[in-house]
Amino acid sequence: MKLIAVDVDGTLLNSKNEISPKTKESLIRAGEAGHKVAIVSGRPTSGVRYLAKELEFEKYGGLLSNYNGGSITNFKTGEVISNHTLDLDLAKEILAATKDLPLEIIIPSGDKIISDSENKYLDVERDLLKVETEAIEGLRENLDFGPNKIIFANDPEILEQHLEFLIDTYGQHTAQVRSQRFYYEIMPKGLSKGASLLEIAKYYGIDQENIIAFGDELNDETMIEVAGTGVAMGNAVEKIKEISDYITLSNDEDGIADYLEKFVLN
Repeated sequence: MKLIAVDVDGTLLNSKNEISPKTKESLIRAGEAGHKVAIVSGRPTSGVRYLAKELEFEKYGGLLSNYNGGSITNFKTGEVISNHTLDLDLAKEILAATKDLPLEIIIPSGDKIISDSENKYLDVERDLLKVETEAIEGLRENLDFGPNKIIFANDPEILEQHLEFLIDTYGQHTAQVRSQRFYYEIMPKGLSKGASLLEIAKYYGIDQENIIAFGDELNDETMIEVAGTGVAMGNAVEKIKEISDYITLSNDEDGIADYLEKFVLN
């Protein structure tokens, strides 16, 4: 039995933000054959449920790892296996310290995505994840819960100018990752996609060598490293290709299906 872990954006989804018929069929066939499929994403849980339905997780089982490893959910039963959040005081300190930086904030809150103002990234989250969004004035000062993560967003060249501050100031107390070119995420210390993958493997009683992980971005690095077989998509950033065991076709060429049909479903 294999654990097949798939990142979402740029991996499971093609450039039209859809699961292609061929990729969908291959992952459903893997479930039918007794393998376990896990969706491992930086997205909130509410932003991947529709994908789990497409892949028939309610029929064959499957876990959702969200917030880059911050939460693990059994889709079929609804059981939350683990959930990690930032300390509220630390989250408020980070939000206060970054108030004057030219960075938008995006924060998952239950089934919603919230920010302190209307912005294009909030629009992207709403349209892409199919979730409700809300702009809340004074959110930085009045946050009243420990979030799974805080996302900072802007154009890549602007974002990069402020990463050193975030790393130097909060790197010892948090986990940080570049999840998209225009997103930088701050999470509870010790979290990663890779760590969550080991949790999922333990949950299913699957040896680490039987983990296959598909990814394309820098926040996939840890799961590519911990997997018995790390598979980089053809469209992956160079770092992911360098550390992977295999480079498959791109997300627009059914890279997941191509690998599974060659090495798992044959």
